[in-house]
Amino acid sequence: MLLENKTSKYFKYAIGEIVLVVIGILIAFQVSKWSTNKTKEKEAYNQLLEVQNEILNNILEFEYKGNYYYNKLRDVRSVFSDTLTFKDYKNKISLQRIMSSYSAVETQNEAFNKLIQNADDVPEIYRPLILEMKKLYNLSAFETSYTGLLDLSTRNFELIQDFAESLYRDKTDDYICFLLTDKDHKNRLARYSFTLDDIAPELVQKKYKALKIYRQMVALGFPDKNMKELDHMFITMNPENLKYFVGNYTNKNYTLSLQYNIEKNMLFGNWSSNRSGEKLEAMNVTVRDSITLHIGGEYLEFNNDKSMFNRLFSKTKSNYKRIFEGE
Repeated sequence: MLLENKTSKYFKYAIGEIVLVVIGILIAFQVSKWSTNKTKEKEAYNQLLEVQNEILNNILEFEYKGNYYYNKLRDVRSVFSDTLTFKDYKNKISLQRIMSSYSAVETQNEAFNKLIQNADDVPEIYRPLILEMKKLYNLSAFETSYTGLLDLSTRNFELIQDFAESLYRDKTDDYICFLLTDKDHKNRLARYSFTLDDIAPELVQKKYKALKIYRQMVALGFPDKNMKELDHMFITMNPENLKYFVGNYTNKNYTLSLQYNIEKNMLFGNWSSNRSGEKLEAMNVTVRDSITLHIGGEYLEFNNDKSMFNRLFSKTKSNYKRIFEGE
């Protein structure tokens, strides 16, 4: 072309070649980037699968240990109700061991820690999950309370050494008399109660946070394990399931009315005093699982047929019974 003085055609041809090369490089770069992103996404997915298994195990741990410390809290409440007798202590080992037994909360976090080390490589679609997981795995508040609980338990062991031999021989009468009458023991138990007030609700909260993350993962395409142990922890928010909660429940002092709003697909609750008739403003109700509601900062634990509930962390175990038509 140059020999034939076709300079303009040559330059057009050369520019065209350069453009094609650049386009080829850009395409190759995009393909490489897409391939790299796919590889990272697959790696992140596999890591999150491991975290999902950890979360499931942690849910069961929070459930089991939450029930354990919740039952301890119930025992403490019954002690301070001043209605317990020698026979009650004799027949219920957990009352004798309120402060001398504990159960470690053993959460799994190895897969989560590994994921966090590579957090910058996690695709954008999974970033909200990471933020929620960080909140779940932040156990600082719980660990502080748990350390206090262990300290009180250790000091309690030291203070009941006088009964060690008789307890070893399963002779508990003197020890039970001590539990019923000793003022120092009651004072120590009061401090222990304050710590339980922190631990038991915290474990319940952790369980529901973990369940929320598990549901989010299933919605993003992660497998649903369909574990039988989780059956009672899940409830589909639809009128058919929510209607079982609807009704009026009462004890000697208060009545709770639960209504369902079909437009918002939500439950609303209204407390009223049986003595004064005073009513509080209707509050939103969060359905935590198939037997537990959260309303106005309180957890309500229902029995399976929703004919009764108690306020989960109330100082007194006062049951609220459903008012059936005609009663």
